Amino acid sequence: MIRATLFLLLLAAAPANADRAAAEAAYEQGAWELAAYEAQRLETADGYAFAAGALLARLMVEDVGEDREALAERAVDLAEYALRLDEDHVEARLRLAGALGFRGRYMGGWRAYLTRLPQRGRNLLEEVVARQPDNAWALGMLGAWHLEVARRGGSRGLRALDASVEAGMGYYSQAIALDPQSPAPRYFLALGLAALDEPAYQTRIRDLVGSARALPPRDAFETAILGELDEFSARLDDRRAASAWADARLQR
Repeated sequence: MIRATLFLLLLAAAPANADRAAAEAAYEQGAWELAAYEAQRLETADGYAFAAGALLARLMVEDVGEDREALAERAVDLAEYALRLDEDHVEARLRLAGALGFRGRYMGGWRAYLTRLPQRGRNLLEEVVARQPDNAWALGMLGAWHLEVARRGGSRGLRALDASVEAGMGYYSQAIALDPQSPAPRYFLALGLAALDEPAYQTRIRDLVGSARALPPRDAFETAILGELDEFSARLDDRRAASAWADARLQR
């Protein structure tokens, strides 16, 4: 009922002077809700996918507290609506995978597995990579998928979902190579490895954090990432403290 109501509201919101440039400008400034609103008013698959991406950006860099589950559901609904308009829309698939990942993060691992959220998310990401093998976001998200399985499910989860830390690192490495000016894939790879609390990854984590912090931000999202990198970097001398911080960061 809630989703049906959302779809009706989306259809009823006439795009008076709707402007993609306004949505992009709001996104670059970190006004995620305004970006989502402006993009949604376009009433196109592109617009709804962009709106879902703006909400995901907010989830990725803001601690939204109790609103996080509702925000993830809104992103799921927007991405799914984009796919209703264009079932082949690549960005909508990417945003849906990200939104499903957040939805799964906010429920127990076993429940997420039984409802096939991680499996569906992986399938969507692999479909995007098959179509666009140079899509840095999709590759980075696939890397995050593997490392999140390792963090939440341990060796049992890795076996059940045919995932691996090595695959996660490999996908992230491809994403970094494709978009070397972005601090995001470096940061999230370092965060994922730190959460595993394995001494063998410490040098790699430091290298990732150091190289990410040296990059200039290109928008509000990357500015927020660099702020988090400063917090993370301050904890790297204590492996356990860094691991606890990374684990808490990945749960919010």
